[in-house]
Amino acid sequence: MTRPVSGLAAHIDSLLDIKHAIGLPYRTSERHLRAFEAMCAEQCPGQATVNRQMAMRWAASRPGEHVNAQMRRITPVRQLAKHIAGLGIDAFVIPPGIPGRQIRYRPHLYSHAQLRAIFQAADRIVPSGYGGARHVIIPVIFRVIYCLGLRPGEARRLHRTDVDLTRGTIHIRESKGHKNRLVFLSADLHDYCRRYDAEISTHHRQRVAFFPKKDANFYSASTLDHWFGQLLDTAEPKIEATPGSPPRVYDLRHAHVVEVINTWARAGRDPEALVMYLSLHLGHANPEDTWYYFHLAADFHPDLRRLANTSIESVLTEPAHVI
Repeated sequence: MTRPVSGLAAHIDSLLDIKHAIGLPYRTSERHLRAFEAMCAEQCPGQATVNRQMAMRWAASRPGEHVNAQMRRITPVRQLAKHIAGLGIDAFVIPPGIPGRQIRYRPHLYSHAQLRAIFQAADRIVPSGYGGARHVIIPVIFRVIYCLGLRPGEARRLHRTDVDLTRGTIHIRESKGHKNRLVFLSADLHDYCRRYDAEISTHHRQRVAFFPKKDANFYSASTLDHWFGQLLDTAEPKIEATPGSPPRVYDLRHAHVVEVINTWARAGRDPEALVMYLSLHLGHANPEDTWYYFHLAADFHPDLRRLANTSIESVLTEPAHVI
């Protein structure tokens, strides 16, 4: 059976060319655009623009869909319509306010005891009967995420060549905001990663990924989530979720940042003067995103409550030290 041809393909390709030209990977958005194109091709063959019927059908909430996921589906289609309209062609732009305000997730804040339990559970992982070297990888990948404050996807997508075990640095490619950055390993983490690299190399001599699958390529996000769920299930004592804040891999990044801020506060250093460097370390395109963490840290360090509500314009002073 011949698949219906979409008249939107040229416009989608044109939009993608623009996004890629300015350095945006746009991978997830492209996937949503292709799904929208397939729906239009099936239900309105030959349609060469975004019309109201198809746009609103796409924008409708799906059973069990979170509002944030709905927003991620809608945004690229809204951008496509604006792109087409910019070419002088009538196109229906999904109105603002659909699907509503994005819900900001309240992170689970791990205690030191919970982090210790997670990493001890990771150290108890045994080899899988399906092959691979997950018993070698799991203890390291979650420690790297926590110790460096990486986004889980940044750790998963590390190439072996991104990790300089001579200098003790890691090159993060296309982080959020689509900018590369360099992060530095502490002495103990540097030594830990060197030992890991020597061991994993006995399993995968020609690997591309720093944390390789059985085929030496990169793990998926779902695999990382599955592994982390196993660690939470086997951690001793068991880690209970707080209402509205189920523990996630991403929360290891939050734990790292909160620990950095609280370490500064306990040492009498001025977090206000260091926020710009923390932004660079985390790969934040906008330093205001970094101030969000002061709200989290304030739950552990009451003296930070004042900083959590400080206007950023008044606090970017010149620091004496960096993290």
